[in-house]
Amino acid sequence: MVLKCHPDKSKGNTKVNEEAFTCIQKAYEQLCTIEGKRAYDSIDPFFDDDVPNVTEYNKQNFFKVYGPVIERNAQWSCNKNIPRLGTEGDSIEKVNEFYNLWFDFNSWREYSYLDEEERDKAECKEERRYIDKANKQERAKRKKEEMTRIRELVNNCYACDPRIKRFNEERKKRKQEAKQAKQEAYRQEQEAVRLRKEEEERIKKEQEELRQKEAKEKAEAEKKERQKQNKLLKAERKKLRENVKGQNYFCAADSSNIVQAMENLELLLLGLSLDDMKSLNGLTADIPALTSKYNSLLDAQLKEQEDKKRENLVKAKQSQEEHKEQTQNSDKFTTPDIALLVKAVKIFPPGTVNRWNTIADYLNQHSTVTRNYDNQDVIKKVKKLQSGEDADLKNKVNAQAYENFEKSQKQRIDEVQAGGGISNRDTVNSALKSEPEAPKNKGPWTPEEQKLLEEALKKYPAAAGPERWDNIAAHVATRSKKMCMKRYKDLVEQIKAKKAKQ
Repeated sequence: MVLKCHPDKSKGNTKVNEEAFTCIQKAYEQLCTIEGKRAYDSIDPFFDDDVPNVTEYNKQNFFKVYGPVIERNAQWSCNKNIPRLGTEGDSIEKVNEFYNLWFDFNSWREYSYLDEEERDKAECKEERRYIDKANKQERAKRKKEEMTRIRELVNNCYACDPRIKRFNEERKKRKQEAKQAKQEAYRQEQEAVRLRKEEEERIKKEQEELRQKEAKEKAEAEKKERQKQNKLLKAERKKLRENVKGQNYFCAADSSNIVQAMENLELLLLGLSLDDMKSLNGLTADIPALTSKYNSLLDAQLKEQEDKKRENLVKAKQSQEEHKEQTQNSDKFTTPDIALLVKAVKIFPPGTVNRWNTIADYLNQHSTVTRNYDNQDVIKKVKKLQSGEDADLKNKVNAQAYENFEKSQKQRIDEVQAGGGISNRDTVNSALKSEPEAPKNKGPWTPEEQKLLEEALKKYPAAAGPERWDNIAAHVATRSKKMCMKRYKDLVEQIKAKKAKQ
């Protein structure tokens, strides 16, 4: 063909031969290399790029619709052994292999044949670079569109595949069966546990009934034995009582101790065992032996009774001493000490560091009766006063405090009347009031005053008591107590407002 269309060999129209020869030459240059042939084969004007949609018809005719499409697009795969769509009876492994390879589809199509700009026509290096960049971007765009089309094809194929639907239904069925089997196993296990528990309860109940039956039989046997023993004891006591009575209770005929002897006999009968009474009754024929044994047993019984009385007296005395000690401990607080306690609770309010220990130390320091209070004594007494258990004692303390107040006021009036004028106390108070106070600064707080206030707040904390602000005002010196309290409140409000803004 080259020789036929070569311009030098042509005998006819030279212009036509030159155009044909140029086309042949370009075709040869395009197809003689692997890259050029691949670029030419990638652009097939008769290739159908259409992708079937997900419709009910395509689902019902899946293999008829998607089989040719998969076969047609398989030619672009770099993998020569890429699987085809298959049949309805394929296994799940084969279907999964098909979709795994097609989801990872690698196409060899490339679009350099459709470049709009020819690199060889560029007049300079910059123009060639620009053309290469533009062609590269266009090829990447077409490649991306091609891969999107392939992915859409595989997704639609997966959505319409009846085998996937069947596999999903089978998997769901297997999961449901496994779940039901698990539930059934759990039910059987619970049923076995219930039966085992019922069996254990039955056995336990039978054992308990057997134990109760044995205990009842044993109690009845013991009761019968006690009744038998009591009956024997009653008969032996009656016999022994008659024998001793027949001997005039072992007393002289004119003795006045018969009543005491009768009482001793009854005491002895209560303490003697059945064998002892039988042995005494067996000595009826031998009066001296009966008398000797009777007296020895009676002496032993009387001695035992005396020992019990002595032991009971000792226990009673110990109990009285313990009760007395407890009463003393419970009444440890006297009326003046309770008044001191009420005063200390007010002086040291809640929040004071080691409050109860401090109150106990205050009581030990000012009490005139007891000086060994501890924090536990204080806490117990305060709880009693608050609960109302010692309401009478509390009222008594309040009444006594009021009486002391009236007494002090009366004494003060007497002092005034006796002196013909004001009392010494009033003189002192008036003198203190008459002292000129230092002038207080009413202007803005200076840095020196602020520093003194901060030092005073650290030096006199909230636990310092009711005289805290008096001490703070004395420390600042140029400000009154009211000014110091107002300044402290203003500072607290400023700090709160600043934190709220943050």
